[in-house]
Amino acid sequence: MSLRALIYKELKELLMEKTILIGVVLMPLLLFPTIGGIFSFTMMEAARVGEVETITLAVNDLDRGEYSSFLIDKIRENNVQVILIRGSSNLNELFDKGIAAFIEFPREFTENILAGKKAKIYVFYNVKTAKITSLISISKISGILSRAYQSLSEKLAEEKGIDLDFLSKPIEEESNTLYGGVVLNYPPTIIVNTILSSVYGLPLVALIVVGLTATISATSIGLEKEAKTLEILLTLPISRLKILFTKMLASTIIALIGMFSFGVGFGVYLILAFSRMGSLQELSSRSGGLEVFSPTVSLLPLNSTAVIILMLTIFIAMLLTMSIGILVGVLAEDVRGSQQLVGAATFLPMFPAFFLTAFINIEELAFPVSLLMMLNPYTHFFKAIDYVSTGRYLEAVSATMVTGLFTLVFLIISAWLFSGERLITLKVSLRKKKEIT
Repeated sequence: MSLRALIYKELKELLMEKTILIGVVLMPLLLFPTIGGIFSFTMMEAARVGEVETITLAVNDLDRGEYSSFLIDKIRENNVQVILIRGSSNLNELFDKGIAAFIEFPREFTENILAGKKAKIYVFYNVKTAKITSLISISKISGILSRAYQSLSEKLAEEKGIDLDFLSKPIEEESNTLYGGVVLNYPPTIIVNTILSSVYGLPLVALIVVGLTATISATSIGLEKEAKTLEILLTLPISRLKILFTKMLASTIIALIGMFSFGVGFGVYLILAFSRMGSLQELSSRSGGLEVFSPTVSLLPLNSTAVIILMLTIFIAMLLTMSIGILVGVLAEDVRGSQQLVGAATFLPMFPAFFLTAFINIEELAFPVSLLMMLNPYTHFFKAIDYVSTGRYLEAVSATMVTGLFTLVFLIISAWLFSGERLITLKVSLRKKKEIT
């Protein structure tokens, strides 16, 4: 049997498996666009409600002075309907009538300002539900009040002949950060947030891709055992290593298809989900709130060298995980057992390596723990990605080579299992055996 025929057989068996077809190919294409579409629709509705909603404020002006009247007039200038309330009022009754907020000026409001004291104002917001529409409405009211306060400040400064712009900010700071031996023209908070998102984001995406290969390779052997075709395949005049190679190659092709499907689905999700962020950010800039929607500045564009090293690192990790998946497939009795065992065999070492490399320096751990982590092949995988994101390419290549050594060890073990009868005799069943009566 030729190599082409073997690869065709492996791909046909894997693609005929419904769990792989649905979970690897169809699910990302269906799930991400659906979530993105729902998220986009929600954003559009929230923005539409926030734009067309007429804001009605109830004001109880106990002061009735110059500056309270000035603020009320400034609030009205923002196309806000102001209802003046006299005497005490029931908030629940006001809010049931559609009042967005209730404002009360105390009696000493103008008097305190004239005396050079801070004047207090009481604002009660009507929050019906914890929804994005409520957040937009609250932000708009806060922005309107902030602009009214700013107008009052400018009026007081003009009356006293004070340069308000200079007094409010007499010093202009230009923040720069020294990172990686290079001075960057950004504040340190932006740089740290961007680096952290890059350092955490790349491993998480790689984790999904790499974890996918283990399930595929384990399922490949599980299908052979379940269909009772493994014994027939081993009796053919084909090298055991050739069979191993074709299984890994077929699993790699399926994993790349899944990675492509994941990328397309996730890309559609990003387009759909964040297509309305521009309008929301514009709305937040007018209302003085919702800073959470501000875009992040990209400080770490990957150059061609970084991309090549990153792809090489992920590919080596895929080979490593496929080798582990094949070992799991050898031990498991059927497809279900393979899929259950592969999670423990791959994700148990993956997650400690990910979290420890993301939050601390492995070399700073106590001796027993640091040694155990260095014996974990995925530690070097995540360290390599960390090095790539910070531009330390030589160290990234070194960490990738260490991952490659672990991969070679697992490949040797896999080849050893394929070379003898252990491939057929080794079985770990996760099902309860039926009692014979």
